[in-house]
Amino acid sequence: MEILKLLGLIIFLLFSYIVLTIIVPPLNFPKKIPTIPFYVVFLPILFSIDQTELYELYIKEPMEKYGAVKFFFGSRWNILVSRSEYLAQIFKDEDTFAKSGNQKKIPYSALAAYTGDNVISAHGKVWRDYRNAVTNGLQHFDDAPIFKNARIFCDLIEKSIQEGQFSIQMGPLSQRLALDNISQVALGFDFGALKQEKNAFHEHLICIKRQIFHPFFLTFPFLDLLPIPSRKKAFKDVASFRELLVKRVQDELINNYKFEQTTFAASDLIRAHNNEIIDYNQLTDNIVIILVAGHENPQLLFSTSLYLLAKYSNEWQERLRREISGITDPKVLADLPLLNAFLFEAVRLYPPLSTIINRCTTRTCKLGAEIIIPKNVYVGYNNFGTSHDPKNWGSTAYDFEPERWGSDIETIRKNWRTAKNRCTVTGFHGGRRACLGEKLALTEMRITLAEMLRQFRWELDPEWKEKLTPAGPLCPFNLKLKFKKNVAE
Repeated sequence: MEILKLLGLIIFLLFSYIVLTIIVPPLNFPKKIPTIPFYVVFLPILFSIDQTELYELYIKEPMEKYGAVKFFFGSRWNILVSRSEYLAQIFKDEDTFAKSGNQKKIPYSALAAYTGDNVISAHGKVWRDYRNAVTNGLQHFDDAPIFKNARIFCDLIEKSIQEGQFSIQMGPLSQRLALDNISQVALGFDFGALKQEKNAFHEHLICIKRQIFHPFFLTFPFLDLLPIPSRKKAFKDVASFRELLVKRVQDELINNYKFEQTTFAASDLIRAHNNEIIDYNQLTDNIVIILVAGHENPQLLFSTSLYLLAKYSNEWQERLRREISGITDPKVLADLPLLNAFLFEAVRLYPPLSTIINRCTTRTCKLGAEIIIPKNVYVGYNNFGTSHDPKNWGSTAYDFEPERWGSDIETIRKNWRTAKNRCTVTGFHGGRRACLGEKLALTEMRITLAEMLRQFRWELDPEWKEKLTPAGPLCPFNLKLKFKKNVAE
């Protein structure tokens, strides 16, 4: 009987500890910023609510007033920031607010097994080695594959129209486009997703993403420690996909020594491995992250761009169509005022990753003048909150207004650089850790949108419920568009 009582007490204390660590932030967390109720993060799992609605209802008011809040996510309490001055400090003080990705934050999770230790998540010398290996290939690239893939993409839409399918769900098709772009431009091989409707590689990836980004397991990653059959399968599928991807790179670049004559990001990674700068696991992790981040973020921005052009089709499709008429040179596309103002506004309005929590304090520090943050606390930033803060963008912060960037390309570029430097737009992050793929992503958008504007007109499917994704990446949820062939007047 005494043993049962003792066991009951232990279970009660354990349960109380778990509940308290979820419901109440740690006592050493800063007192001068508000706490977002712990249950907020669970609401998209339970109810039909998207990220922007969640922000509006539960986060906006305290975030705009204080610039930082205490926020529960990923089985722990974090500090979540949106005020641009705080972000500027975080981006500048890389040593204090050190990058600490999933491989350190939740090393036992399927998500960490998927992405590993990579150029986005690493810190210090390890990050510098990764950056030195991949920067050239991501900054100086051949855009010919992007043109080719844009035309194949449009051919697939036209085929659907000819077959009487005027309404198309854009997610699967745009993912196929993004995968082929990043694989051909940065990894040195053709993923083959556009040419093959039932591409085994693509279907494998879809299966993995469905397992990894399940909202419940993202919220409670510690469950990956338990012998849950579905999670064991997730780990197995992740390992299989990583092996297949690296084998493909090995077949395409290493076995035939093609990497020695090419400047793909993957080629430079292979050279870094051969020179013993990085080991085999680091080579694998960075090849995987180039594919993962290199297709996901452009896909999200592309979906958002298509959505905005459909929503404001009467004005913006026509204006852009006139501007890009007769232009195919990507260098000229990069100089078009309307096209670039539109893209910058799309990034501002719906940053592909609305919330990022991947920095950890290396010492007790002060954020701003009053917020004392202890050592070993995860600090993240709410990109959506920053780019919709009235202090940064005035009373029209929530409005779609590409004109806010300027009317000529010099002014537009200057305002874009200023917004990034002042951390009022953080869709491509900032400071030394600014996204290395920004140039590539924007090039993909310009080329593909220009080709689509030449060939089609599109609108929102009336049966599609206008809603954004509930959690994680930010874009229109299961976007469906109606297309018709563009007839030149």
